[in-house]
Amino acid sequence: MTHEAISTVVTEVACPLCGHACDDLSVDTAGAALAVVAHGCDRATSGFARLGAGSNVATPRIAGRAATLDEACAEAARLLAASAQPAFGGMALDVSGARGAMELVDRAGGVIDHMNNEFGWRASRVIQDGGGINTTLAEVKNRADLILLVGTDAVSAQPRFFERCVWVEETMFDLQPASRRIVYLGGGLDTQPGHSPDGRAPDVFDFDLSRMPEALSVLNALAAQQPVAGDAPLGIALARWQELAEALLGAKYSVIVWTGPAFEVSQLDLNVGAIVSLVRRLNVTTRCNSLPLAGNDGDLSMGAVHTWQTGYPMRTSYASGAPKFDPLHNGIDRLLATGEADALVWLSSLNDLQSPPATGVPTIVIAPPSLKLASEPQVFIPVATPGMHHTGHFVRTDKVVTLPLQALRRSALPAAGDVAVAIANRLKEVQS
Repeated sequence: MTHEAISTVVTEVACPLCGHACDDLSVDTAGAALAVVAHGCDRATSGFARLGAGSNVATPRIAGRAATLDEACAEAARLLAASAQPAFGGMALDVSGARGAMELVDRAGGVIDHMNNEFGWRASRVIQDGGGINTTLAEVKNRADLILLVGTDAVSAQPRFFERCVWVEETMFDLQPASRRIVYLGGGLDTQPGHSPDGRAPDVFDFDLSRMPEALSVLNALAAQQPVAGDAPLGIALARWQELAEALLGAKYSVIVWTGPAFEVSQLDLNVGAIVSLVRRLNVTTRCNSLPLAGNDGDLSMGAVHTWQTGYPMRTSYASGAPKFDPLHNGIDRLLATGEADALVWLSSLNDLQSPPATGVPTIVIAPPSLKLASEPQVFIPVATPGMHHTGHFVRTDKVVTLPLQALRRSALPAAGDVAVAIANRLKEVQS
């Protein structure tokens, strides 16, 4: 009789812990925690171990005391029924979690905002005004011969960017991956990943990131063949700026990579507008595209569901019974600071590192049991993590792919979307 060992390693696992959504991980499910054994970055390795521990002993709490799930949902519904203006934040969710969150926000007449949205709405506003030409990860991998990273090293946001999109084994066309030119715009960045496989160093324009609007103005002027004052803008020889502008104009397919959180909030509109302008200018004579690195904490998944269902981005109020989008008024930090919001619901199944803001209003937290809380909320409901304990879907950074998430191990904890729907149903009973 032959006894064959049954492998506990699951391959081709999609990771929902950053917007890149790498789908080639191998994860061992045998231990007390999920162990990434192949193709995992540090974020994936620690995140799967922490979130994937799957504590089945975690129980809901009401004011710090243990409660059943039904009791916790009923108490959450009671708090929301008593609230005149609840704010819904966090929103680090997959697609199904986002659907459940939307049902609850609509039922409660609340305001919804994502933890990353201070950057997202500003960038979207610029794109609305001036348009934008974005590319995909596959196009970067197969076509990009010059990659300009503006204020970001990419790997801080999405650790395997260079491994999966730049220094690849082969491309679909004639481009030799090792021949790509990498240019960093800004100082204080991790430029080591930008070294080519044959040891060629990237070009680094080292200056304080707070001066990024000046740098982008110089590039825009030179790309438009306009004069630039001085012989060393930002302390860098004008000849280097001119050479970079000429390289962008001469590239067959350049890509400008950026990410909102890398910019100062007060400058984000200026920087994104300048990037959009540069891309538009370069496309007059060659091909150039922008690649905003987003999708972390499920912000694109949540944003996609919100737009599908309402036609609006987040920072939308449902207080009147219909969605009203106002990105300036409906930021939950502002609503909580001014006292306009009198309850907070924090939903987050993908991020256990970002705690809800400290506030004096009744707070309901629906999050993994590993979330560290600064103070005990009125209601805490521990939930499972999509891609680890249950299936789901996750929108990737380029928004052209929605990846399926696997269930790697069973958990007695409910999904965040199911909890949100359960509270919405209890709230409907209270309101009727």
